[in-house]
Amino acid sequence: MMNGTMVLGMKKNKQWRVNIRYFRQRYGVIIALVIAILISIFLSIQLWYSPGQSTKQQRANETAQENATGENLTSVYSISQLVFNQSDEKISVIDYRTLYAKIVDRVKDWDAGYKSNEVLNKQNYLDSLSQENSIVMTFPDAVSGHVIKSIFGKRIKLANNATINHVQVPQGDSNKFYFYDDRHRKRYTYQISNAPKKLQHLKPGKKTADVSYQWVGKHVMAATTTSVNLQSYSYLLDVDSTVSRLTKLFSDGGTRDVNNGQEILTYSNGDNRRMQHNVTTGLINYDAYNINRDVNSLSQRQSEGYRWLLRLHQNADNLYYFEEHDQGQTLTYRLFVNGLPIFGQTAYGTVRVKQLPNNHERIGMSQYSLRVPLPTDQKNQVNLEPMNDAMAKLQSVGVARDDIEQMTIGYRWQLDTDNQIVTLNPEWCFEQDHVWRSVNEQVKSEQGGH
Repeated sequence: MMNGTMVLGMKKNKQWRVNIRYFRQRYGVIIALVIAILISIFLSIQLWYSPGQSTKQQRANETAQENATGENLTSVYSISQLVFNQSDEKISVIDYRTLYAKIVDRVKDWDAGYKSNEVLNKQNYLDSLSQENSIVMTFPDAVSGHVIKSIFGKRIKLANNATINHVQVPQGDSNKFYFYDDRHRKRYTYQISNAPKKLQHLKPGKKTADVSYQWVGKHVMAATTTSVNLQSYSYLLDVDSTVSRLTKLFSDGGTRDVNNGQEILTYSNGDNRRMQHNVTTGLINYDAYNINRDVNSLSQRQSEGYRWLLRLHQNADNLYYFEEHDQGQTLTYRLFVNGLPIFGQTAYGTVRVKQLPNNHERIGMSQYSLRVPLPTDQKNQVNLEPMNDAMAKLQSVGVARDDIEQMTIGYRWQLDTDNQIVTLNPEWCFEQDHVWRSVNEQVKSEQGGH
């Protein structure tokens, strides 16, 4: 009886194996093809989603990316000027990055409690910024309270939507430090209860300029009161691989048009993103539609601007926040060299993030940047006049002081197309009608027109 049962079981197992083999031979290819199609659809869906669409997974990926690269807001939203208010003079440090890092490292350990805020008249505002035995750190334009807390620590109780232009820390016996808001002429006062590492022994260094605080437009700047000698620099031009990375996000091969002698490549993928690459100039416009993330305040927009820099691989070591307009609806980031911004006739070295209606973001950038610094010729130095002299030049050709929104010393980008070498020459630059221009070029242009 047992032998009969075993024989029957063996026959069933053999028949089952025959059926499996037959099914595999007949339907195996079809099943493999279906699986391949499903994988292809899944990958296509992943590719379809724009970097502008805010999913939970995307946010997790961005956080992981920030942690992996060591990047954070403070690497981009940095100061553009550092001044020692001494008893007999005010001294601006030309290349301030190292000293700034030391100050932040110490101030982050201070215990400081919010005391008060008040609105000052214009003169009292300047007088407060000029307090002796203090160090004033100035941002190129307003940053949010969220950025301030990211830099100086969460112990600083400040609203995320506050706008700050200057930070003043004591170098003497004072137990107060301040944050200043130029637009509203507001001063925030904090009481220091414990400062493990103080700043008394920090020195401004050798490369400095004498300054005084002045209102220029709606901003206070530490304007140079004496001439300053600055070095010119040269770099090899870098053609960034951003374009090749970004085109991988698009399923089509792009369309090619030539208008007014300029060749334009346009890539798109559905209705949620598009990229236009001007092959002639190297300028790129990246449009992202259907943005789901809330970006309604300066704080949110500055955080979003930083995320765009990461997504689009525009987080170079020398790229920093430079300017905001309309509460951050337009954010501009520029390349800096030795603490000074770079300007040019095109958008070279500039990234601009613009928030448009209907959940639309547009990021403008360039495929050209700076690569390798060339040996410096110490003889190539430029003597820049005090700010008031540069202002007088503008007034002499009809540019009224009230029409000047901001002024700064920066480097002007000049390209030798034959050798692909970029020369950076220091110049005074000014902003009028939201456009930055060289003072010297403006004067030449106006004088040539008469």
